[in-house]
Amino acid sequence: MQRLLWIVWTFTLFGCEDVIDIDVKEGKRQLVVDAWITDELKEQTVSLSFSQAYFNQDTPEPALGAEVYIIRHDSTMIKFEDLNGDGKYTYTPKSRRFLELNKQVVLYIKYQGEEYYAVSELKRVPAIDSLKYQSLTLPVKPAEGPQSGYVAQFYATDFEGEGDTYLVRSYKNDVLRGKSNEFVLCYDAGFSPSSNADGMLFIQPLRMAINSGLYVDGDKVTVELCSIPLEAYYFLYQLQQETNNGGIFATPPNNVPTNIFNRNPASKEKAVGAFLVSKISRFSAYFDKNGASSD
Repeated sequence: MQRLLWIVWTFTLFGCEDVIDIDVKEGKRQLVVDAWITDELKEQTVSLSFSQAYFNQDTPEPALGAEVYIIRHDSTMIKFEDLNGDGKYTYTPKSRRFLELNKQVVLYIKYQGEEYYAVSELKRVPAIDSLKYQSLTLPVKPAEGPQSGYVAQFYATDFEGEGDTYLVRSYKNDVLRGKSNEFVLCYDAGFSPSSNADGMLFIQPLRMAINSGLYVDGDKVTVELCSIPLEAYYFLYQLQQETNNGGIFATPPNNVPTNIFNRNPASKEKAVGAFLVSKISRFSAYFDKNGASSD
């Protein structure tokens, strides 16, 4: 009897082929802020656009004509300008003192009569000491990529003093691995506060998160270890959870909290997105079969 019920249930599952149209309300259009600023001597960008319908796959509409500033701890105002009319407001610093360690900075945006602000702080980041790799042959050839090649790991040690938070991301042949499951968040030298990894060498799963398939001879890998403030750690964690939320056990989607606020709390105009600042440690290496370790 149980076997019969199983067969009936199985055919019922495979027989469900009706297409269900989901009517998702478009919702109120909001300003979207994408602002990740570093202390590096290169062009820094604040991107402004508009939110759009859930199933709309078009490029978001840029928000043009805004006034965008970074306000330093000494009240110096640095203007970001949209030189190409594409909603990307940029500034190229002349000194790394553009941002200062352990100092807060404010992002200020004036747009269509509304004023928005966000606060972030530049935190310390340890140096990446080295990057090592070893040869590996997979038991079965993957659908994409080689069966034999290399896996790598970087080495860095967290500062003493609990509560440092970081993001690790990597580039393969100068192309950023930018999907939400291709970067990893660190609390001290572990994944989370419960790791109790203060002042330690970063644990191996974090060190090896720079791999996506196997590298081959001649490939270049670049690792970036980025300091992020604690609120950015939790923002990116929730963003990862929502982006990778799928399958039959998926939970209902939730809006990811923002640190962008309207100066007028009574205003109905809100913004979404995030503003954060980072120091970055970077290390690059090329894979060479004469230097690979097979340990």
